[in-house]
Amino acid sequence: MARFLTRKPHLLRVVVAVLICCLAGVTFCATGFSAPAPAPEAANLTTQQKQELVRQAVAAYERGDQTKAQQSLERAKTVFPENYAVPYYLGLIYLQQGRRSDAIAQWQQYIAMDPNSENAVKIRKNLTLLLRQEAQEFAKQAVAEQASLVKGRVDDKTVAVTSFSYLGSQDLGPLGKGMAAMLISDLSKIPDLKVVDRIRLQALLEEMKLGGSGLVHPKTAPKVGKLLKARHVTSGSLADLDKQSLVIASVVVDAHRKAGIVSSQDAQGALKEFYDLEKNIACQIVQALGKNCETVPGGFYIIHTKSLPALVLYSRGLDEFDKENYDEARDMFQKSLDEDPKFDLAMAALLATPTSAMLLMSYSQMTSAAASSGPSPATAGSAITKSTAGSAASASGGSTGAGALGLSPTALTVAGVAAGGAALALSGGGGGGGGDESSPAPQNLSGTWRGTWTDNTDGTSGEAIFTLAQTGSTVSGTVSVPGDTCMPTGNVSGTVSGNKANLTIQSGAESVTLKATYKASAKTLSGTWDYSTSASTDCRGDTGSFTGTLTGGADITW
Repeated sequence: MARFLTRKPHLLRVVVAVLICCLAGVTFCATGFSAPAPAPEAANLTTQQKQELVRQAVAAYERGDQTKAQQSLERAKTVFPENYAVPYYLGLIYLQQGRRSDAIAQWQQYIAMDPNSENAVKIRKNLTLLLRQEAQEFAKQAVAEQASLVKGRVDDKTVAVTSFSYLGSQDLGPLGKGMAAMLISDLSKIPDLKVVDRIRLQALLEEMKLGGSGLVHPKTAPKVGKLLKARHVTSGSLADLDKQSLVIASVVVDAHRKAGIVSSQDAQGALKEFYDLEKNIACQIVQALGKNCETVPGGFYIIHTKSLPALVLYSRGLDEFDKENYDEARDMFQKSLDEDPKFDLAMAALLATPTSAMLLMSYSQMTSAAASSGPSPATAGSAITKSTAGSAASASGGSTGAGALGLSPTALTVAGVAAGGAALALSGGGGGGGGDESSPAPQNLSGTWRGTWTDNTDGTSGEAIFTLAQTGSTVSGTVSVPGDTCMPTGNVSGTVSGNKANLTIQSGAESVTLKATYKASAKTLSGTWDYSTSASTDCRGDTGSFTGTLTGGADITW
């Protein structure tokens, strides 16, 4: 396993007071799905019968008999949950019926099941458009009903991170948006902390006539928080000093208060070490939200990029994205990746950003384009989730897309597209026992998880990111282990009995088995792992432990 390294930022508290004071006068600025339990008839159907059910459903769809196709697919969803052609075509049908939310849920599940295919790359772009439409409708309704909403309850665990105002040189561009995006990604790794979807936040700011700047004044922040049902709103300012030093100042505002800053944060250091300063500010915000920064999952300290040019280009891409200049946004994201090919947020944004021409697509055009490249009736029956099939190749043979590009599920969801409702990162320590749920009924592991792993063989540790979907006792999904040379990505399959999970990660010749216990009261999943098969002697035979924590922000991290 790759060695996990963290950097502890060094603070110089100079010039900070001025920036914090400026904040008072300068404007600043999805949970996992639960699949239905399998019907008793599932045990009575042979594999051939299940495959034939899906083949007939897709054939009915192709000949225009949507009623029969829908009935067969909804039945197959229960008896044949590991088949990814089912949510693919159900998403098409629901979207044609105008059931956008249902279509989004189905396509999110499809992406979790078939993440590496060319179709998944296309669907992600469609999902971005659909999610933006939902966000815009939400914003209109929220503003229209604001008189009642501002008096309503907010979620104490939810925080909205708005763009930072940039007070420095113009050549760094809208760096505040990139800084906010990195903070959103980091905060989403904190257990029991929910971070507002960036797309939803931007839609609300646009509806409130604040979208041009993306900034919110401290006096209006409580109102924004209440409309988003977020207890806290945070943002701040950036300033470069002589293009050598960077000063960051942020504030956290409580939506329960009409006005007033709950706490302020600050950091100063060399501009070229912006990534250390960002982690410093993130940690201070975590502390302000009542969390302990010393116990956060290891993934919290993973550096997104050390390239300032890459961050500036990414920030410009976000600015173009917010203006719906998608072609320009994609160009900026690609240039950002040219500067730093491993910049996770830029990769995620590029894959999820549609082309400008797609803005003109109707639902019928969107579904027609998706249907033209979907699994055929001949192959639909055998379109099995890779993790269930135990193969690194998809049933459709697709090898390009997010997985082939080395993109983790975390990065996918950072782009505003929830990749199947879960991302699990394993945090080091802990054995396989200690669960408090002993019911024989399988606990549902669908959801968003984060943490780190520890290798008992050499003492190294790092992050692993799982995207899991569960139907009954069957678990499937994908995994990413950033920086690991033996298995950077893989496919997950396994079962859950009560609160005990037995999972296998497979990627070609690489195989890892995991035994874990789910503790519902603490929302943790902990246990041991065993690298049973590997083409590399460096990994083969390694063993270790992990603990992951259920969070609420993986689908809202950019």
